[in-house]
Amino acid sequence: MNREAKYIKKLMGWCPNAKASEVGSQIIPANFEEYDRSGGEKAGNNLSRMRKIGLLLTSLGSLVSVSSLALDLKDNVSLIMVGIGTVLFLIGVVLYIKG
Repeated sequence: MNREAKYIKKLMGWCPNAKASEVGSQIIPANFEEYDRSGGEKAGNNLSRMRKIGLLLTSLGSLVSVSSLALDLKDNVSLIMVGIGTVLFLIGVVLYIKG
């Protein structure tokens, strides 16, 4: 090393005997808000799996019922589709409430 590099390192407080920073459990600031609960649970994951399935079935049931009425299908087909949509909707509501 030349003389200028040694002088710059001295001014910056560089020490050849300094220990490397310990690698341990570090909290990354970007993920700090996600882990605000004790136990390391993510805060954004509030819905249980059963509630998510309930919401999915409720949405699908509503979509099937409304689309069958909007498409103006034949009477028997429309009634069957509305029935299937209603059953899916009710199953979804029950799963969401139980979850």
